[in-house]
Amino acid sequence: MGLIPNDVINQVVERSDIVELIGNYTVLKKAGRNFKALCPFHNEKTPSFVVNPDKQIFHCFGCGVGGNVVGFLMRQELMEFPEAVRFLANKASVVIPEDVSATLSPSRQLREEILKVNALAAAFFHETLLTSREADVKGARDYLKGRGVNLETVKKFQLGFAPNEWDALLKYLKSKGFSEELISKAGLIIAREEKRGFYDRFRNRIVFPIGDVQNRCVAFGARAMQDSDGAKYINSPETAVYTKGQHLFGLQLTKTAVGKLDQVIVVEGYMDMIMPYIQGVENIAASLGTALTTEQIRLIRRYTHNVVMLFDTDTAGQSAIVRSLDLLVDEGMNVRVATLAQDEDPDSFIRQQGVEAFNARIENASSLLDFKFNWLGMQYDPKTVEGKTKIGQELLATIARFKSEVAKYELTKSLAQKLNVPESVLLKQAALGTPQQGSFKEPEVKIKVSASVGAGQELLLALFLKDPAWAKAARENIGPEDFSEGSVRQVVEGIWSLSLETSDWSTNDLLVRLNDESAQSLVTGLISIEEGKLTDPARVFQDCIGKIQKERQKKARSRIIEAIQQAEAVKDIEKRDQLARELDQLLKMT
Repeated sequence: MGLIPNDVINQVVERSDIVELIGNYTVLKKAGRNFKALCPFHNEKTPSFVVNPDKQIFHCFGCGVGGNVVGFLMRQELMEFPEAVRFLANKASVVIPEDVSATLSPSRQLREEILKVNALAAAFFHETLLTSREADVKGARDYLKGRGVNLETVKKFQLGFAPNEWDALLKYLKSKGFSEELISKAGLIIAREEKRGFYDRFRNRIVFPIGDVQNRCVAFGARAMQDSDGAKYINSPETAVYTKGQHLFGLQLTKTAVGKLDQVIVVEGYMDMIMPYIQGVENIAASLGTALTTEQIRLIRRYTHNVVMLFDTDTAGQSAIVRSLDLLVDEGMNVRVATLAQDEDPDSFIRQQGVEAFNARIENASSLLDFKFNWLGMQYDPKTVEGKTKIGQELLATIARFKSEVAKYELTKSLAQKLNVPESVLLKQAALGTPQQGSFKEPEVKIKVSASVGAGQELLLALFLKDPAWAKAARENIGPEDFSEGSVRQVVEGIWSLSLETSDWSTNDLLVRLNDESAQSLVTGLISIEEGKLTDPARVFQDCIGKIQKERQKKARSRIIEAIQQAEAVKDIEKRDQLARELDQLLKMT
């Protein structure tokens, strides 16, 4: 079992279009020869994320991350290096030899094993629901049928049932060769008191498998059949493959429609998503009962920037919408809010009134400003000075999050009309009267390296990356040991290795060899150094080499002086005299 050959990896990178790939995750806008965007890896209001199509790399000037198409996919999809290469190879029609397989890291191995356990558990629950003749399972089938869920829907969502036994799933998975330790790490069983064995987490419940966008089962939600069975819903704990707030129920089935229709309807619960979907509402997903998180919003943003929120009309549901709104604005999303009557939810509404009425509610969804104004109007009296002040403060804080100055201005005007106050008062309070100066400008490069790394090392590495011939010339005077430890040393060693093999290596040849994310980010940051600093490459080269050599001699002197002091301390006169001669020789060379 060998590693994927470098020539195959290079072929994958060369055939992959980094602009096309990253464009699936964030909106790219042309900026000269490059493309710019809001960074998908950290929250920002001013674009600092740049894609260089010539070099086929990306770099964020804000958070410092960077890399090539493989590195981007690893960060965005939380993939290991070989997994990302294989994913891109499949898209680019590059064949990886069948007998070649990269060794999985321990963390990746655990994730793969948990996914296997989850898949088997989902199949076990599903088969139980379909075939068991137990009374409680029949009751679950009758319950689903009464909610309008037919056999086709059960199969589509792989709905299941957890038997009313303490260890039915545990016994099944152990019979398939999985250990209790692994099943526990998957969150499917719970340790008994005093650690005397385990019991199933899900029992006597309808089970909803939760899939990621690659349609892999990462977790489960389970609904109780009776009030006496405890909480109405229980869910998987966080595991190596599941983090709460990072997935949307059903999106793996609807992501294509979401992208095609350029809009997603976000609801709260499992049935709120399932019932509209089976009646033809294909661009829908559920937040799994919580307010949207930044991670969920960024997941949605891969497919659309347009969101319609449709949560339950109870206090919890409406509050969840309000908590989501500012985050949606922060992430550059266009958001509207659809409302239902009191005590209605999407599930009951579409079953009682039909899909046309449901679509009409979506079509007539309120703007963010209208919804939040009405919601705040129920918290504070808009007829009083105090109420107007509170409503104005909260809405101005939301408006200030918009990136467009035109949007800020127009929304502030609308708010002034709603509050019946002069817009000049709100504009003054919000400090929105003066537009931002200039357009997008790439910030000064901030190369995140240790304090011991001098400007000479930075510029010399940048020179190597601009023209590999300088790396070949540098080998006659310095070596990797002359550079700081860590990412800098890794980059230099990679360059040295490549320059021994060929004089015509590329940035991506180097990035393929640097699996370390910090080293990749260092490379993309160095490539972005302003051309003005390298207008006279020969002079820059000589100056940098000179600085590094002087630093080397300085360190050598310090080591010899320290050794002389140690020799004197133990009265080793012969050793002291030998070191003194070495120091004298070194001083003559400087």
